Amino acid sequence: MKKMKKVMSAVLVVAMVVVMFAATPAVTAQAKVKILAGKKLTLAVGDSDYVLVKGKATYKTSNKKIATVSKKGEVKAKAVGTCKITVTKNGSKATAKITVVPAKVSLKSVVVSGKNSAETLASKATITATWKKAKGASGYYVYYSTSKKGKYTKKTVKGAKKTRLSISGLAYGKTYFVKVKAYGGKKKTTSTAYSKVLSVKTYLLKWNDEFNGTKIDETKWNTNGATGAGGYGNKELQNYQPEYHKVENGSLVIMPEFKYNTSTKTAVKDSYYSTKLWTRGQHSFKYGKVEFRAKLPKGQGTWAACWMLGNNNSWPTCGEIDILETTSQLQKTLIPQTIHCEKYNGMGTSSGPKHYDSTVSTATTAYHTYGIEWTESVIDFYIDGKKTGTYDPNNYDLNNKGTSRNDIWPYKQPFYLIINCAIGGTLGGNVTPTYWTEKEKNGNVVTYQDYMYVDYVRVYQ
Repeated sequence: MKKMKKVMSAVLVVAMVVVMFAATPAVTAQAKVKILAGKKLTLAVGDSDYVLVKGKATYKTSNKKIATVSKKGEVKAKAVGTCKITVTKNGSKATAKITVVPAKVSLKSVVVSGKNSAETLASKATITATWKKAKGASGYYVYYSTSKKGKYTKKTVKGAKKTRLSISGLAYGKTYFVKVKAYGGKKKTTSTAYSKVLSVKTYLLKWNDEFNGTKIDETKWNTNGATGAGGYGNKELQNYQPEYHKVENGSLVIMPEFKYNTSTKTAVKDSYYSTKLWTRGQHSFKYGKVEFRAKLPKGQGTWAACWMLGNNNSWPTCGEIDILETTSQLQKTLIPQTIHCEKYNGMGTSSGPKHYDSTVSTATTAYHTYGIEWTESVIDFYIDGKKTGTYDPNNYDLNNKGTSRNDIWPYKQPFYLIINCAIGGTLGGNVTPTYWTEKEKNGNVVTYQDYMYVDYVRVYQ
């Protein structure tokens, strides 16, 4: 009986051992490596991402020129093309597919370009798009359309360094939308996304003065009602007279001046003179794009301005658009661009004008283009093509109906153009000889003069 129990025990032990071995996988059979993330990656040149697995593994790229991979699985895109990343763990391998495309294009600007003067009006418009060089690009596709969400026409620009395209033969009076993609590699693989969309309106030049003669074109400008003194409500000192301007070398030159007594170190009373020109009664405009290209005076106390007033009603209900002004700032680099209306103006009963201030470091030493784009609903201000501010009347009406209110939107009537250089006043400030040019000296009295240059005035509609 005892012998039988020993035999049975031995049989049970053997059986248990067999069961244990049957239930345990073979030691040599390993689990396959599994890629948890990054099995298919699309990267722009210069970007990086990860191929991830659980635990430690080794990584190898099939083409270091296309993409490299670190010991931790970080993949860095080097050039346009495709390659594979092989992941090895415990003798098991898996691969990830890497596609590298050019970087997204940064579109800088889209502007109307080409010759468009009164003498040589083009029958068709030209626009020019400019963008930054994109990593991995060997060329670019430029798309344009008259509808932001409509069908686009494609233009090809060959060459990685070419970052500008002019598109001609376009219609005037249209808004064109432009976007860009880069392409690269043998298969001309494109960026995964377009650049941002920029738009431009192809205004037609309707009126201009290039100041190419030797005197003012009296069919465009006049001084009727623009002469005399009296402060003009701003405590200005000058007496406006037409002889304090000239036209030479393709520019209008306004020449403010005053007399200064070096003995008393004070200005001579009633010795301030300058010029104001306007198109009132001759030319006025409703909506469009207006540009003044000017180099501004630096004399302390000068107050240069290129601006517009509405034809109807008196100030401020007529509305005012100041496309450029200078201030009492010593350096004359602060340029406010301002609107005045019944509700927003410089009077004490108002909450103040709406103005957009910019710093133009070379305002007195170089020409810059100051402009507006004026539509039925907003006025956008620009300096050298860069938007500096927007007056939107809907921002100042609780019912979002600002354009229906004459007190904040009198800008639905024609406006005329004005060019002048005041002396002193609320914005000109104190007048001293600082930065003025000595014109002549008579004993203790020195005549000082300064210069405001206007290269052209252009109105597009």
